Amino acid sequence: MSSTYNRSTGETRSIGGGSLTDDESNLSDKIRTNLIINYLPPTMTQDEIKDLFGSIGAIESCKLVRDKTTGQSLGYGFVNFIRTEDADKAVKTMNGLRLQNKTIKVIRMNMNSLFLLLLLFSYDAKKTNTDCHSSGFFCSSII
Repeated sequence: MSSTYNRSTGETRSIGGGSLTDDESNLSDKIRTNLIINYLPPTMTQDEIKDLFGSIGAIESCKLVRDKTTGQSLGYGFVNFIRTEDADKAVKTMNGLRLQNKTIKVIRMNMNSLFLLLLLFSYDAKKTNTDCHSSGFFCSSII
């Protein structure tokens, strides 16, 4: 059993051997069924992704990430299965699949990718730059 220390609160929390709360368990289940699909062909649509992965099992949600300005695909997306077994099967069967001129990469969402995803969807470049400049810092950002 190991533990983590939170500097801001001074709390030490045990990991591995303790039971998860309902919220932590639900988050853990969501992460196990949520997949990131990289290197998608630029012409592939969200419906095509949903159809392709839907052939494995029932999908809770599917999202193709697009450029906010141009609407063009950024070449990656997310598929969230209802069942963990279907997500496992999708990783095994779809990872390395050749679609048009691309070889897709299918991986399971982890805590690092979840953090990055939350950061990307909550990121406001104008506000961040304003905050940095008012603090006397120079900021440059590319996401």
